[in-house]
Amino acid sequence: MTNREIAKELNISPAALSLIINHKPGVSEETRKNVLNQLREMGYEHLIKSPPAAASNNLSFIIYKRHGEVLDIHPFFLLLMENIEAHAKKHGYNVFLCTVDKRRPIEPQMEHLCEQGSQGAIVFATEMEPEDMEPFFHLPFPVVALDNDFTILGCNAVSINNQMGTFQAVEHLVGCGMSRIGYLKGKIRISSFKERERGYADALEIFQRAFAPEDVVELHYSEEGSYRDMHRYLEEHTDLPEGFVCDDDTIAVGAMRALIEAGYRVPEDISVIGFNDRPTCEVTRPPLTSVNVSKHVFSAEAVDELVRLIENGKQDIPEKRSRKIRIGTRLVKRGSVRA
Repeated sequence: MTNREIAKELNISPAALSLIINHKPGVSEETRKNVLNQLREMGYEHLIKSPPAAASNNLSFIIYKRHGEVLDIHPFFLLLMENIEAHAKKHGYNVFLCTVDKRRPIEPQMEHLCEQGSQGAIVFATEMEPEDMEPFFHLPFPVVALDNDFTILGCNAVSINNQMGTFQAVEHLVGCGMSRIGYLKGKIRISSFKERERGYADALEIFQRAFAPEDVVELHYSEEGSYRDMHRYLEEHTDLPEGFVCDDDTIAVGAMRALIEAGYRVPEDISVIGFNDRPTCEVTRPPLTSVNVSKHVFSAEAVDELVRLIENGKQDIPEKRSRKIRIGTRLVKRGSVRA
């Protein structure tokens, strides 16, 4: 029989069977003892792994793909991986990179994570919705979510202060004398993009600038897709805002290209501000002003928080509460905003 069939025969989940035969925590000692005895009686003793000599010093960096529409275009996690690995080594840990894909059965992927022998995991949660975190609550080690606050969940998370970022962008455009400021948003709405759009709307209210629904333009999340959508928008609209704040650099670059091809001068006629400060911002023409998040701080905070959870797990703490850490942003000014 397969492990899944054996688990069904024993009336336990495949994940629980994996924990038991790999000598991992997460099930009661009574259940563990009963299952091990039943496996021996059934003739499946060979499935039981040898007990580990000592705890590993491994951490997992898990890339969660819900649909891939963001991560497949710009794998931002690759820019973080080097920093995560370097900072983990300072704590004496190695880092394994792995992927969980919602488009495939989740349970076997959770089993695989259990078998890796990690002490804890950082889940790169850019594309995740709150319900996607549920399987991770059952892992036998602590988990920290990265790039998603999960405000309504009791999980520890490190995320960007997105509303701070778009506030800084609007503040800069207002400081340059602009009264009408638009927003370019992606058709795919991940949590970070929703927060950035809220930050834009709140900033307009703070600076007493009118919010105009017609100045919020929805574009595909890709340079080519945002270019095409912006090109069509410009064919139908000639009365434009003085500046645009964008969900992301990817959208900003495509839109800026469409504006220039349509005869608008950037930044003299229209200013554009991106978000994330990707390397491409320095090579666009003109170079793109963008909201920066420190990749080093972002990565280090996630590792530090995970190590703290691992260490606290070895102590008797009467009350544990989740922590939400927000990383501040700063505006990097380049040539896409008029003086």
